[in-house]
Amino acid sequence: MAKTARAVSVLLAGVCLCCLPAFVPGPGRFARSVAPAAVGAGALGMLGAAPAYADKIDDAAKVLSEKSYPFLKEIDWTSDVYAKLPTQPPLKVMTAIDTMLKMGAEMDPAALKTGVLAHSQAIANMDSKGVATLADYTAINSAIGHMISSVPASKTMDVYNAFVKFNLGSDVGPYMMSKVNAADAQAAYKALMDFKDVVKASQR
Repeated sequence: MAKTARAVSVLLAGVCLCCLPAFVPGPGRFARSVAPAAVGAGALGMLGAAPAYADKIDDAAKVLSEKSYPFLKEIDWTSDVYAKLPTQPPLKVMTAIDTMLKMGAEMDPAALKTGVLAHSQAIANMDSKGVATLADYTAINSAIGHMISSVPASKTMDVYNAFVKFNLGSDVGPYMMSKVNAADAQAAYKALMDFKDVVKASQR
């Protein structure tokens, strides 16, 4: 169960617009593995959301968004670092992406439009620095929560296991942390963990 919880965290981070744990340190193995998975899992953000447990997930998404938004605004979204990660051979990346596509196929098709439009709206409204509005960021987090809760935990684990061994190098985490306020990063991490618990409790 603990491993599944970590996997849900990885996917939440990966599909969040800000990819939170790619920048935020955490305890033990989770902190070491979440950054590569978060970078690789970004494509999941376009896969949509499921309506189950809407109230709980929506409420948790609002809290997550408000507590992590200061951190989101500190990230340099114009940096070319995102074009350089993950640092893995293309075929290995493709294989990992395949697990995400299979996970997406398990999601509620009727909810796909909600997730896609949330991201499209955020792109349309983002500022010159690539930062989404708080409202759009909240909508994305809510969609992500519903999306992950709509698939079996086994699919979550498949994606986690595909990315967990990706090696970004020991300097990536410290470099990212040096670019943001540490207190804001820690607050964002804690909020993400709370959100993860709500989504995991709703996952089928």
